[in-house]
This record gives sequence, C-alpha cells and structure tokens, in this order.
Amino acid sequence: PLTIWIVIDASASMAQHDAAQPAWRKLDAAKTIAACSIELALRQGDRFGLVALAAGGPTLIAADAGARHRDRCLLELERIACAGEWPAESTLRPLWERVLPSSLVLVLSDFFDDASAELALRFAAARREVLTVQMLSAEERDFPFSGGHRFFDAESGQERRVEAAAVRDHFLERFALARKNLARRFAAGGIRHTEYFLDTAPDLPLQHFFGVVSERI
Repeated sequence: PLTIWIVIDASASMAQHDAAQPAWRKLDAAKTIAACSIELALRQGDRFGLVALAAGGPTLIAADAGARHRDRCLLELERIACAGEWPAESTLRPLWERVLPSSLVLVLSDFFDDASAELALRFAAARREVLTVQMLSAEERDFPFSGGHRFFDAESGQERRVEAAAVRDHFLERFALARKNLARRFAAGGIRHTEYFLDTAPDLPLQHFFGVVSERI
C-alpha cells in the first residue's frame, strides 16, 4: 500500500479565476483534483493525507485510510480558503515530520512563488516521489484583454496599469518561457509535472499521472 500526500497551495494567488467562470477558481480546481485523488487512494486501499499551505503555516490532516478518513479530508477541503502569501520556511517543519520517505506527494499550486517550487524539489531530493500540477487560468494562457487594464497582485499588493494590446505578445512570450523553465527544473529534479488550465476538464492531470503510475497506485 502507498501513502499519498496532497499538498494544496492556499495562498491568495490561488483565488484567481477567469471572467468567463468567476465561480471556478484555481483553488476550486485544486480541491476537485485533491478530492478525486483521495477517492482513488481509498479505492486502492492506500493511505492518504492532506496539507493546505497559506500565510499562517500548514494545516495538516495526518495520513490514514478508510472511508471515515476520506470524509474527514473532504470536510477539511471545504474549509480551505485562500489567504496571504506562501508560508514562511520556519512553519513547514511538520511536513518533514509527517511526510515520510517513500511517500507520493502531489503538489497543486500555481508556483508563482519560487518557494513553492523549492518545496516540491526538496521533497524529491528527500526521497519522496513528487507529482506537480501547475494551476493556471485560461486568461493567463491566452491574455485575451484589450484596452487599458489594471492588474493587481493579491499577495504583494502591487498594481500595474497597461495597454493590453501593447504588452500582449511580450507577456505571452515571457509567460510561456517561465512555464517551460519550471517544467525543465522539475524534470531535472526527478519530478513529474503537468499543467492544468481552468477551462479544461479537471480530471486531465490525474489521467496524465495515473496513466503512467497506475500499476504502482
């Protein structure tokens, strides 16, 4: 039997949504993927635990098995809310005490804070098998804006006003490069990585991963 830990980024940037679906945030998609992963683990007889990471530090549900534990994790998923920045390194000690070597760790984050990528790489370096899903909006992928826009960083409070048409090509080029560099960085660390966009089916990341590792899970 396997032990899978699901780590959810609950920082403020995960509240991002698309104008076409304002009720479907990155965090909502991450919760859905987490719930499906828990159900899969339950059916396979595996142990599963849950971690939510926000400014105040981790909220952690210890790994266990069975339907009652599944229900407890689902209840905790409902309670998770986006808040603040990525937690300080000093608050993450409980993760290293609970997430033991040989565990499978699924990290759901937009990875806009480099510390989130560093956490995934540290898990991999410490003999945890790591899967990462970068949660992204369709608007971040396509930049469909026109006219003057004000963009606001929910975590830092910084604002930027731009003429959308003037910056679109530059943004798309830089954003694509950043995603490619993140994927290369994870691959070099032995991490299996994929992307999820809010206008696609939420089971695609699970198909991507579990189609590869299904014999092990």
